[in-house]
Amino acid sequence: MKKEILIAIIIGFVLGLVITFGIWTANKSLKEGVTQNQQEEVAKNETITTPTQAEEKLPLTIISPENNALLNQEKLEIVGKTSPKAVVAISYEEGEKIIEADEKGDFKGEITLIGGGNEITISAFDNQGNEASKTLNLVFSTAEI
Repeated sequence: MKKEILIAIIIGFVLGLVITFGIWTANKSLKEGVTQNQQEEVAKNETITTPTQAEEKLPLTIISPENNALLNQEKLEIVGKTSPKAVVAISYEEGEKIIEADEKGDFKGEITLIGGGNEITISAFDNQGNEASKTLNLVFSTAEI
């Protein structure tokens, strides 16, 4: 009877080792498969996100007025600089104005403000398809402070 118990313990131990080794091997192969799939996804994403010339930033600087300015004049001249001959669109509460920058990239356009808060969006576009945009928040008030 002692022999039979000893044989059962040895068979149970060997069987436990075989099962443990099988689980360890399966987990290892699953992890390697996931890692390989992740590497393939990263490789795909790298080829997709490679920058092209069309993604280069178009310069756009607003010289006047400053953002968050408090103004007491209804008429306002927007002055800025971008690429030469770029088309500039100024979108404001009362409408839109489209102008073209000169040979140096300078532009200016006059707009009309409404009483209170005004959100003005200035967008520049060049002939390569590049775009840049800035937003100004201005307040027009005739009240004396």
